Amino acid sequence: MKVGAVALTASTILLVTAATNGASLSDLLFARAPRLASAEKRESVAQQAALILQANCVKCHDSIKRTAGIDLSTRAQAVASTALNERQPERSRLLREVSEGRMPPSGKLPEQSVELLRKWVVGGASYSTEKLVAINAAMLPLWSFQPVAPQSIPRTPFDKQARNTIDRFIFDRLTANRLSPAPRADRLTLLRRVTIDLTGLPPTQQEILNFLKDGTPTAYEKVVDRLLASPAYGERWGRHWLDVVRFGESDGYERNILRPNAWPYRDYVINAFNRDLPYTEFVTEQLAGDAVGKGDPNIEAATGFLVAGIHDTVGNATEEGTRQQRINDLEDITSTTGAAFLGLTVGCARCHDHKFDPIPQRDFYRLASVFAGVRFGERPIVSGPALAKTMLVKADIASRAFQTVNALNELDDKARYRVLRSSGKPGSLRPAVNARRNVDAFPPVIARYVRFTILGTRDGAEPCLDEIQVSGPGSTEDLALASKGAVATASGVLPGHAIHQIRHLNDGRLGNEFSWIGDMRGTGWVQIALPAPRKIDRVVWSRDGDEIPRFDDRVPTRYRIEVSVDGNSWQVVSTDHGREDQVGRDYIHPDALLKAMSQPEKDQRAEFQKTLEELRRRTKTLDALNTAYAGQFTNPDLTYVLRRGDVMQRGDLVSPGALSQIVSLESDLCRTPEVPDPTRRLALAHWIGNERNPLAARVIVNRIWQYHFGRGIVGTPSDFGRNGEKPSHPELLDWLASDFMANGWRMKRLHRMIVTSATYCQSGAVNESGLKVDAGNRLLWHMPLRRMEAEALRDAILATSGKLDRRMGGPGFQLFKYSELNVATYDPLDEYKPETWRRSVYRTSARAIRDDLLETFDCPECAQREPKRATTTTALQALSLLNGKFLLQQAGFFADRVKQEAGPHAEAQIDRAFQLAFGRKPLAEERSAARRLVSRQGLTTLCRGLLNANEFLYF
Repeated sequence: MKVGAVALTASTILLVTAATNGASLSDLLFARAPRLASAEKRESVAQQAALILQANCVKCHDSIKRTAGIDLSTRAQAVASTALNERQPERSRLLREVSEGRMPPSGKLPEQSVELLRKWVVGGASYSTEKLVAINAAMLPLWSFQPVAPQSIPRTPFDKQARNTIDRFIFDRLTANRLSPAPRADRLTLLRRVTIDLTGLPPTQQEILNFLKDGTPTAYEKVVDRLLASPAYGERWGRHWLDVVRFGESDGYERNILRPNAWPYRDYVINAFNRDLPYTEFVTEQLAGDAVGKGDPNIEAATGFLVAGIHDTVGNATEEGTRQQRINDLEDITSTTGAAFLGLTVGCARCHDHKFDPIPQRDFYRLASVFAGVRFGERPIVSGPALAKTMLVKADIASRAFQTVNALNELDDKARYRVLRSSGKPGSLRPAVNARRNVDAFPPVIARYVRFTILGTRDGAEPCLDEIQVSGPGSTEDLALASKGAVATASGVLPGHAIHQIRHLNDGRLGNEFSWIGDMRGTGWVQIALPAPRKIDRVVWSRDGDEIPRFDDRVPTRYRIEVSVDGNSWQVVSTDHGREDQVGRDYIHPDALLKAMSQPEKDQRAEFQKTLEELRRRTKTLDALNTAYAGQFTNPDLTYVLRRGDVMQRGDLVSPGALSQIVSLESDLCRTPEVPDPTRRLALAHWIGNERNPLAARVIVNRIWQYHFGRGIVGTPSDFGRNGEKPSHPELLDWLASDFMANGWRMKRLHRMIVTSATYCQSGAVNESGLKVDAGNRLLWHMPLRRMEAEALRDAILATSGKLDRRMGGPGFQLFKYSELNVATYDPLDEYKPETWRRSVYRTSARAIRDDLLETFDCPECAQREPKRATTTTALQALSLLNGKFLLQQAGFFADRVKQEAGPHAEAQIDRAFQLAFGRKPLAEERSAARRLVSRQGLTTLCRGLLNANEFLYF
């Protein structure tokens, strides 16, 4: 790269000053001055001085503006305008102005830059033969744009304590600052730390015992390997990634409708971490999973990354409004891609060149062009053999669910009959028809055709039926099912209601969504043709036969059932005659039905309900895997640079591209704007995952480091630009990035190296000298004490109470009551039922909807990317833990668990409670205080207190 006549190299820009804020690039680059000293000496002082002038001075002091009469564009003009004093260089006006801080106006130059200018002026102030021209300091290369450099491993006085190379770099900085590493943590502390860190759950009592008993030198390493192999690892670290990419399960904006099929992306992320998918493949599948895994739902779901953000579903009638909504969507995708994978704020270049980083506005629109074919919404993600297999599984599940609902309804029918008989009605009367299930039995007869003719409905409306079932003597087999070859016909279908079809009459699915409605008010007929004549003696029919029916309109009240062998001669086998009065007799409260059942019947009904819940969960999972909220891909729109970001001011047409200022890679991803989707997305994925890309590896290793130590080597994990923090250990960052790439971009290997380092295994002990030199612990002279984040805390409470449901994957649970009428409404739960006791990563993340416990402990709002969570300490946290409904409920379960496991004696209960909460027995004074508390207020109060303790919250 050339600016004027000056070549910009990594060592040259170290002393250039950014015009925007007066900070030198030696400050903005990561503190490499000592390492690059020899390189700096090789560079011409004149070149370095020229860059300082170009970045800070020439804009105002050139041959055109000559502000204050000064022209620095050439040496002759600088002398002529009195900026330079040839006779007494040290008294030059230029040196006086910069030394006293009057120039540049943005603020005094750093002393390093002032001294460089002084050395240049005193040495003769030599110039290039070409005029100096002003440059935009923001466009100078960033430290993070420089190639990942090989690093020599330092030697330190603490090398004998080092467990791997990480420690050598950490100890080197400690030695330079006259600090010493803290001693190793005790075994229980270390086990709890690494278990929570890698899985988000506290260690179990058996895991504690096993580790404390293992005296082998590799005991800790074996624990680490076990934790990395645990499915809980992916749940923990997948949650971190979902923060980074703003994953939410509702649209946001004013409607904020739920996305019921968004969860497959969450499951993809968890599985990717558990499979230790190479990071380059992880990137590629999220950007172009539809290209590299077509038809495989486990890969295609990855493109949920693209559309995980907010999306305005309210249409706009104006062209400007429509264009604005579209560019907002593209900006969300582009900015998230830049932040997540490159650690850059590329969205800041939407309206103009980036003010601080070398990202031209044109680059933003070239990146946006990559996603010009992406639309928010659902799409099928299963095809071919995978789809065929899925459909077979779904058919089997539907059949089992149909049989189970039938059996449950039959139980309820028997109870309904008992309730009606107890009301004093004559025993000869049949129950009134109801929406849920009606049985018409008759003497056995040979028939191939069964016709159900409706002569009247309860409300006079067009009749509705969701299923006609036909069976024979001594059998529960439904002969009328379409899957068995039976064919349904009807008198007609009500127009304008697409879900109500004839085929639903015998499809083996119950409920209003799978029903038929006739086209004549109060009348109509339906017919089932069996594959062959069969002996039959029963017809079961319903209007809304689901376990919990929602509709009772359109129910046939007057009818006749006829059968035929040939379809010509018909025999009436049953009618509505003999049924009770039709009005008000179809509904009996579920409590009354249960009361009328024997205990075995109640137990059987509960088992049916449990089976149905599991079958419905599996169906919902398969449905979402067939059609997931993972983006829709269309022919890409043409993309233009928008002047000042105005959608109505289109400038140049651009082709898909990446960042032009990363000179180690070709930034033109496609040569023309007509390249199809997903070719352009796949090209960007390969560009990001290229080993010559200086950002990708640095960014991900820094993220992983951050989640282990509470703070990254770069403290701003999604901003490696000039407004971000400088690395605390730049050489270590590059060494980690190089090692990560050289070993297959595997994250589990990196985790293992970090958590087995002596640095990670330090205790949290502090000392006065360390606090004086490095109170913020940026140099890691001890292991920082950290509080569990919101989800880990909630999961730990559930694990301790014994109620944690470890079931993985599938649709999430809701910590709210949801309703939808044009806009979504979210209300708090009245109680927390067992379906909410899963790991918190499976919580349905609706935007702008907060749970009391999770919100108070800094769980982020998923409308925004959250690469680094805040950790606050507030009174609400204490109140939610002490008095929150969830905590009070779980404290009671905790006490029940203690009683069950420890027996009736208070001493044993106290010991067990401490072991479950803290992994240890109580100290003598703790036992004494606990004994008094239990005797006065009960075991539940003690358990509640333990869940509130700092020892429980921190690790």
